[in-house]
Amino acid sequence: MNNISDKLVMTIILITILFVFGLIFSVKSPERKVIDSPIMWKDDYSNISIFKEQ
Repeated sequence: MNNISDKLVMTIILITILFVFGLIFSVKSPERKVIDSPIMWKDDYSNISIFKEQ
């Protein structure tokens, strides 16, 4: 067990973290849709205000 290199351990940890984040963000939950809506609205509103200034 002590013969495992540090690079291998770091690679395994990195792959595990990426895998977990992939599972989290691939799940579509109703709460996430509610959170996305104001962000989209805020983005559209900021684009409109930028066009009005010009």
